[in-house]
Amino acid sequence: MELEWAMNLVFFFGFLIIMMLSGMPVALGFLALNIIGLYIFMGGGSLSLLATSSFTSVGQFTLIPIPLFILMGELLMRTGLAAKTVDAVDHWIGRVPGRLSLSAVGGGTLFGALSGASMASVAMLGSTLVPEMSKRKYKPTMSVGAILGGGGLAVLIPPSALGVLLGALAKVSIAELLLAGILPGLLLAFLYFVYFTTRAYLQPELAPPYIAEKTSFGTKMRALLEVSPLFSLILVVTGSIFLGFATPSESAAMGVIATMLLAVCYRRLNWKAVVAAMKSTMTTTAMMMLVIVGSTGFSQLLALTGTTSSLVSSVGELNLHPLMMILIMQAIILLLGCFIDTISIMLVSIPVFMPIVGVMGIDPIWFSILILIQLELAGITPPFGVLLFVMKGVQQHLRISEIYKAAMPIVFLQFLLIAILMIFPEIVSFLPSIAK
Repeated sequence: MELEWAMNLVFFFGFLIIMMLSGMPVALGFLALNIIGLYIFMGGGSLSLLATSSFTSVGQFTLIPIPLFILMGELLMRTGLAAKTVDAVDHWIGRVPGRLSLSAVGGGTLFGALSGASMASVAMLGSTLVPEMSKRKYKPTMSVGAILGGGGLAVLIPPSALGVLLGALAKVSIAELLLAGILPGLLLAFLYFVYFTTRAYLQPELAPPYIAEKTSFGTKMRALLEVSPLFSLILVVTGSIFLGFATPSESAAMGVIATMLLAVCYRRLNWKAVVAAMKSTMTTTAMMMLVIVGSTGFSQLLALTGTTSSLVSSVGELNLHPLMMILIMQAIILLLGCFIDTISIMLVSIPVFMPIVGVMGIDPIWFSILILIQLELAGITPPFGVLLFVMKGVQQHLRISEIYKAAMPIVFLQFLLIAILMIFPEIVSFLPSIAK
């Protein structure tokens, strides 16, 4: 029947909603859908396809950066090297309005460039900066908002484990995707700087000015020199990809080795930190691998039942302008971000959206960057943004309503970034094009 594919799609997403409401982990819910869907639509003999595709989906060399980038972030946080970078940034901010807010954004930008772990960044910044901001009578809009914005930058600025995962699911060049996120990430950081400086100047009651201890140029240089070896991580990871010296997998491996060597040089490496970092890395990696298995099986199920081809054909018959189609897909992701986590959004949207992107002639790298920004938005969009709850976890005295309110200006600035990238797509394509 002509609408059979639509009924199939309703069944698939209805099943997923039931699984999520039941409290089942999302990755396991997708696996259950894949097994039941294949059995119903293709027969019991087709289940062997799921086993084959599961092994193939995770047995890829391109996925190696995921655990390595996660391990880098964990080591930086648990050895205290991440906090040193924030201290160094604070020395250089100077006596400007909203100084501590800018320290949070600058620290988040730098930590994102070193590790790519947004949850670790928010947890680290929230635990170290919020107490000082509270003491200086900063309102949550200026303290929590800055940390949510700065921490979320790790999704865009490489190395980004989420970027690698998206690249694997969307089947685009991971190296190009990582490079494409640099300029949008730095542009977003600039928008944060302008916003917090301007608001602190216009509404000083939100970030009361205080006479900060004057920092001499020599002190600033010593602080910079003290953390300058950490900048080598940016060169090792991002620089090696940009210059073509290494693949993302090779650069990630070099990044982990460099991180451990730096921790040894700073005398911060200890057995407790290594064990904690390894445990956290294994847990997160196992979850991401299950996500990839579930997403691959879901894509296969959509293809075998003819749902993907029928959906693409139906979209083509609508004769919508590609820009309108992009706006519709962005709106869907934004809506999903209000209720489910970033991994779930990728599982639901990527298998459906990427075939449409291909048939409409949209640049998949540019579209993937828009998706990454929307995933960053999902982390701070009320009511269920995961970064909101990370912030609540490290600063339990804050009311969740205060955190929600503080996140809204950050949401607006990310919308502004999406608009800029849609008007000037060259911002995304510039670095990948010169790296070829």
